[in-house]
Amino acid sequence: MSASEVETRPAGFAPEPGIGLPLAIGAFGFAVLMLGLADARVFSPAAGGIFVPVAFGTGAFGLGIGGLWEFRANNTFGGTFALFYSAFLLTTALMLKVFQPGIVDASSQAAFNDAFGAWLILWCIFTFMLSVGAYHINMPAFVAFVLLAVPYGILGIASISAPGDLSDTLTKIGGWVLIVDGATAWYLAWALAVNSFIGDRLPLWPYPYTRKAAAPPPVTSKPAAAL
Repeated sequence: MSASEVETRPAGFAPEPGIGLPLAIGAFGFAVLMLGLADARVFSPAAGGIFVPVAFGTGAFGLGIGGLWEFRANNTFGGTFALFYSAFLLTTALMLKVFQPGIVDASSQAAFNDAFGAWLILWCIFTFMLSVGAYHINMPAFVAFVLLAVPYGILGIASISAPGDLSDTLTKIGGWVLIVDGATAWYLAWALAVNSFIGDRLPLWPYPYTRKAAAPPPVTSKPAAAL
């Protein structure tokens, strides 16, 4: 095969890095917001079970699809984040909807709450670990991870605590932090989705944070003869 034949051979499929992140982060934001609204008691606690279908149908599905695209684009951090939290939402929904009744029948509600609290605290630690990587991406990503890790810890402690005023207060606090986190995730997904065609007009404050963003090139008008 000659050199000219190699040069003219069609390039392989190479998706743009970050192509799955808007979907993954946006779906994540929906799930987090619904959980936050439930825990903050914005709507009746009796309707808190609505989080389960949102976690199944929007959160886990959107994160899973977005994560696979990120791995295809060789974005290891983005793919790892998306598929891990897809698994978290899927597992948590299964715990609450399918397995909780059997666990409670075999032991007690308090025992399930302790185990579920431990599950959330583990994710608190893991999310703080991932926030180290997010710090080196941009500020909204870092803030979203930190604002997720904090309520994981708060809600984990609330679940382990005995039912009462302390547990209820911690749950509400965790819920409001989750609402802020979901809004941050929505902003990040929005900016990633639309900046590709509006020209980075929605700020993402990329790392390193001390570096000033380059000014966009001036827009020059076409000559009248070319119009």
